[in-house]
Amino acid sequence: MAKPSQIRAFRLTKIADNADRFSGFAPYVASVNDAGTVAFQAGLRAGGSGVFTGDGGPAPARAAAAAGVLRSVESHPDINSGGALGFYASLSSGGQGALLAAGGALVTVASDGARFRGIGPLGPTMNDEGMMAFRADLRPGGAGVFTGNGGPIATIADTSGPFSAFHGLPVINREDAVVFRADLARGGQGIYTGRGGPVTAIAETGDIFADLALFPAINDEGTVAFAATLRSGRSGIFAADSRGTRPLVEADGQFESFRGALINRAGLAAFIATPRGGRLGVFGGPDPAAGRIVCLGDPLLGSTVTDLALNPVSVNEAAQVSVRVALADGREAILRVDPVA
Repeated sequence: MAKPSQIRAFRLTKIADNADRFSGFAPYVASVNDAGTVAFQAGLRAGGSGVFTGDGGPAPARAAAAAGVLRSVESHPDINSGGALGFYASLSSGGQGALLAAGGALVTVASDGARFRGIGPLGPTMNDEGMMAFRADLRPGGAGVFTGNGGPIATIADTSGPFSAFHGLPVINREDAVVFRADLARGGQGIYTGRGGPVTAIAETGDIFADLALFPAINDEGTVAFAATLRSGRSGIFAADSRGTRPLVEADGQFESFRGALINRAGLAAFIATPRGGRLGVFGGPDPAAGRIVCLGDPLLGSTVTDLALNPVSVNEAAQVSVRVALADGREAILRVDPVA
């Protein structure tokens, strides 16, 4: 993985806002596939909610609406290169489900019932082969991380063993490897990968790390990126692969905290951090000034940014990044960050 970030110059493309048909996009994030199509959840002014896609053209298209089999959409949607969408929803028949929308069909990958007592939270991830990774609560208790595509469901990890809880969202790559963040029953935290058999520890708190952020990411080459705080108190963005663990953004004092990283096969595309003396933002490079994309308090669309959100589903192989922002004048928008050569 290349250490320098890919985003140096960029333009912002507005995908959607809440000025007309949409009432809002919070609290979920937007995802983007390799064609630059952005998928997002939105509440509708006419009532209900749905999943929509857009590429910056005149109007986003409805991909799945909370009608018929769906009562409400309750997660971000992840979109793959074929345009398939995975998301969580409450079902009109009752309960919750992890849904896959592809080719005009809506497939229930998992729903609560005999095995699960709740699906989620936050949202699933999906690879280009249509395999979805999701979290769920189990009956009669406990929780786990699972994969499925409409057939048999595989257990990646659950709380019957060394794990006591799971956080963030599980991220799946093209090889069906899933990375997840967990609390350990013996105490401490860890980041792990698995495919349905024994899991592999990527990083654990102890001698090196004091805290691990909630949203690790994995690319299609199997490299895991994560934010962490060292025992020394400094924090940074780190990568782990067959060569070991190394810093991607040095814990050198330019940033006071890190929330997460977005990676693709080429390397680090962007990360979420707070510069020393500054405000939380999205950065495309290790220099807080040169790499700044958008931060809280920035002027944007004739107003000021008051909130922003993105996570590992919000990047593609072209280093385009999707961001949800809220503005001081009450507007919300879904934006795509487009790198400029």
